[in-house]
Amino acid sequence: MTLARDLVLSPFGGDARAILDAAVRAEDDGYDGVWTFDHVSSLAALRDPGAGASRDPFAMLGAIAARTERVRLGVLVANVHNRHPAQLALAVDTLSSLAPGRVVCGIGAGAGPGSPFAREDAALGRVPEPAAARRALLAEHVAALRAIWAGRDATGSVATHGLTGVVTRPAPPIVVGAGATATLALAADLADGVNIVSGLGPRLAEQVALVRARVSEREHPPGARRAPFEVSVFVSDRSPSDVGEDDVPGGVDRVTVLLRP
Repeated sequence: MTLARDLVLSPFGGDARAILDAAVRAEDDGYDGVWTFDHVSSLAALRDPGAGASRDPFAMLGAIAARTERVRLGVLVANVHNRHPAQLALAVDTLSSLAPGRVVCGIGAGAGPGSPFAREDAALGRVPEPAAARRALLAEHVAALRAIWAGRDATGSVATHGLTGVVTRPAPPIVVGAGATATLALAADLADGVNIVSGLGPRLAEQVALVRARVSEREHPPGARRAPFEVSVFVSDRSPSDVGEDDVPGGVDRVTVLLRP
């Protein structure tokens, strides 16, 4: 199987037109997908308000969808603290109407107390939660997205009450961003794919093996897709041209390489 190659376009302090142009160029250059981040502000802007904010991911991806025909599109990853599942489902469904069959729903647990992005939570009046609490919320959001795409109400802390008709398109693949072992296991149990954020380090082969073994044993939850589970890896410390197939262990389907337009 050929390794798919995607670009993750950094939205931090970037000009929106430059990001759009980079996405169009990525399709022209043969890349398979384009992603961007879900943040309110760049780290630099948290320290210095004049340093530039982030760009809204769905506004950017909508523009990219209108200018491209082939590349897969998604947020790597939507932060569960930024978006209620119904709002996320609506955004993804709207994007899917612009790029049918090309959209992936990336979702993640957000920043922990020790992360530099905890400053973003503090700026928005939120208290960063420990890993176990964030994973529990992530699991609730995945289940809620499944319910919304199946035409049912979400339950739990993200419950909806008679909110139907939010989505009109088929459910897209749900990809969880993960690095910790427990989050990798959650992705294998509940999602349609995982993006491993630890990069091309010595742990990657072990992480891929853990995910593949767990996926092979799982029972699919109601509403889950039956398509093959996809494993991708996020690479932030190399240029796209520096990542070869020999750098990636078996069991990885896709590499997503960071690019700063």
